[in-house]
Amino acid sequence: MYYLGFDIGASAIKAVVMKNKKILRRDIFNTPRNLRGLLDAVAVIANKLRKEAGRDKLGGVGVAVAGVMDKPRAKMLISPNMRYLNGRPLARLLAQKLKYPKVVLGHDVHCFLLAEKETGSAKNLKNVFYLTVGSGVGGAWMAEGRISSGAHGAAGEAGHMIMTFDKNKALTLEDLASNKFIKYSLGVGFSEAFRRAKAGDWKAVEMFRDLGSNLGAGIANIINIFDPAAVIIGGGLAEAKILFLPGIKKSVAKFVISPEARRTKIIFSRLGRFGGAMGAALLAERGGKMV
Repeated sequence: MYYLGFDIGASAIKAVVMKNKKILRRDIFNTPRNLRGLLDAVAVIANKLRKEAGRDKLGGVGVAVAGVMDKPRAKMLISPNMRYLNGRPLARLLAQKLKYPKVVLGHDVHCFLLAEKETGSAKNLKNVFYLTVGSGVGGAWMAEGRISSGAHGAAGEAGHMIMTFDKNKALTLEDLASNKFIKYSLGVGFSEAFRRAKAGDWKAVEMFRDLGSNLGAGIANIINIFDPAAVIIGGGLAEAKILFLPGIKKSVAKFVISPEARRTKIIFSRLGRFGGAMGAALLAERGGKMV
């Protein structure tokens, strides 16, 4: 029996075929800009992967999506980067389009953490906070081996943590530690900023140091509140870890209150960009249950 996993992001759809917790096939496609296009694209990808899977039986389809969804994981409430999903019963729409009833929906970062728990860096850990750092900042929380969705289904939204505030404006962790910060600071995206930093551009190097310090302050808040054994970092910006890890460590040492918790492990994910799709397939294998 095999499982299909999709990770739907604002710019790309990552898809995998999994069997026995191993990826058999994987692929990536551009994300359409409207709901109809998205549903059509997922159906085309699913049919392609099912043909490649051969005669094995399909056990389920898991779909990871960025944004806030209801606790039953049936409806998207808010998807900031794909607003056409707001308020949509996405699980039902996908099941109808795929003509397959066993479609389960999951938060993308929760799916990343599930993949880490089953096959990655969190395999032997019980208390972990997972952060994705890219176009935004996402989070997921596992306590005593259970990935929490919270009372309303929105646990882990670390990117919306308020970092600075006055009566006119609030800045979030996402504003200060994602590609948004890079564009604000340098006027270019991550790839160009990373290229400049590697070439010795002082402004780019300094920007990554500041980003690391900002991210480290957010991580310090997380450690003070949740006291995890490790914070695992994934996402596109993790490629530049050598540039911003010193800033993270400095802020953690400065702002974490417990001397022992200051030694919390900071781990960078090794699952790569298909970790979310992998977690979605594992979620389907579990029948939609994170625990």
